[in-house]
Amino acid sequence: MQVAEGTSKGLEDSIFDFIESKIEHFKESNKIDLIGIATPGNPDNNDLCVKNLVNLGINNLSFKRIYEKYNIPIQIKNDAKAAGLAELKYGALKDYKDAVFLCLGTGIGSAVFLNGNLLQANKHIGFELGHMVIDRNGEQCNCGKKGCFETYCSMKKFKENAKKILGLENVSPALLPEKIIQNINDKDIYNLVNEFIDNLIIGLSNIIDIFEPEAICLGGSFVYFKDVFSNKLSYEMERRKYVFNKESLPKLVLGELYNDAGILGATIT
Repeated sequence: MQVAEGTSKGLEDSIFDFIESKIEHFKESNKIDLIGIATPGNPDNNDLCVKNLVNLGINNLSFKRIYEKYNIPIQIKNDAKAAGLAELKYGALKDYKDAVFLCLGTGIGSAVFLNGNLLQANKHIGFELGHMVIDRNGEQCNCGKKGCFETYCSMKKFKENAKKILGLENVSPALLPEKIIQNINDKDIYNLVNEFIDNLIIGLSNIIDIFEPEAICLGGSFVYFKDVFSNKLSYEMERRKYVFNKESLPKLVLGELYNDAGILGATIT
């Protein structure tokens, strides 16, 4: 198991301890036929590992020890692809065939569907829309490039900046959206929200031009901030409709499965 420099072995141990605790819990009362794992990075189901977890600082994480301990088949999926599959089958995208799912969280994960099928590359996971460049002279991304979509529209960064502006470093995550709304007329908060939406629209416009989806689903922790963003995002999308050069824009929908999306999608075949 190879770990990026500076990453503590404790993180790996925590991951495995969590997985094993769940298996032990469920096997007491159920027969387990398949272990589904949703994770950031590039899954390799042949080697039972996941590579390039850049936002966790891990190069290669092997799950062979889980298989060897329990002898239960394991299916590993990229977490955003898994969440997108769940939204397509059970949630906000179930009425659409051509769609894009964006998981706005620590970074921006993504899944693209054409005629109801998940698009996948042969070599790597592919369709990593969070790493399309929207500013070539922009901020450094964990992937090594500059100006990636996720460096501007990850919810992690937005929340960190909002906390600093409001002086609320220890505020409960559940209360942060409310605090932002209460202070929306504060100049710095107003500018932060507007800048986020401006950058999000740049990313969405690229996605629309490339894939022509019927719908785009915004998931991840973004859904917990719907009262902060949704009305203004819809308004700005419509106001700038001429920029998209489209007769009609795709439907913007919010993820319905919240943090359960990746879990539900991990075992979908």
